Amino acid sequence: MKPISSVIIFLLLVCSAVWASIDSYHCAETSIVQDMNQALLKTLTGKREAWITPDTIQSYRQHLQIADLKSRSFVSYALGDDSHSLHSKQMKWQSGNHILTFQSYADCSFATVWGLSDQRLPLSFLLLSLVWMAASIVYFRRHRTDRLVLGKMVYAASDHSFRDWHGEKIAFTPMQQQLMELFINTVDCKLSKAVICETLWPKKPDASETLYTLIRRLKPIVSERCGLKIVADRGDGYRLASDSSSKKMSDRLSKWNRCHL
Repeated sequence: MKPISSVIIFLLLVCSAVWASIDSYHCAETSIVQDMNQALLKTLTGKREAWITPDTIQSYRQHLQIADLKSRSFVSYALGDDSHSLHSKQMKWQSGNHILTFQSYADCSFATVWGLSDQRLPLSFLLLSLVWMAASIVYFRRHRTDRLVLGKMVYAASDHSFRDWHGEKIAFTPMQQQLMELFINTVDCKLSKAVICETLWPKKPDASETLYTLIRRLKPIVSERCGLKIVADRGDGYRLASDSSSKKMSDRLSKWNRCHL
């Protein structure tokens, strides 16, 4: 799994938590308005006088089903739609020639509405995103030892792939791939010609020319894509070297070989 994939999944889970939280908040607002509508309708059905009395407020609040609204909602003559507060529908009341329009309002803050909403699904998404993040961190820490960085080249032991700093796979031929893996899995990246020939061409009596051709074709790829070079080691073999400090490269390879050999 690539780090970018892990980040994308984490962001999707967080976005799902935010979306679910907003949706639950709007559902709570809808429930509050519906409760005020039914309470106001029942109150006006039994109302006899044209004015609002304490008994009107008490009757209205008794019909409310959401307990937290009983101390936050009140009945008033319709003042028109107020987009900054929660309110019921405007309802007309008639007695004889008297026609009045009533409306109920709720003094609910954002925190109050959020507290009345069902946030279990958003919290589940949020918890899942945190678990995913923790698991990803553990995963990448465990698999970090499977990667070796030399020059501009990154070798992943998990899939035996060579990549450059941009993450693009270096297109080695099968024989070049085997030789590069021989280099990095050998102390100091030094290989004798005999070892190379016996490993790559075990049935060929003399593979010197084939080895020479392989090295000649591999050198420009290693130089351009890997930031490394293949040098002849006193005529007896070849060595994979870096333009940087050879001691740093040797120490890095020693740690790598202790973990993987």
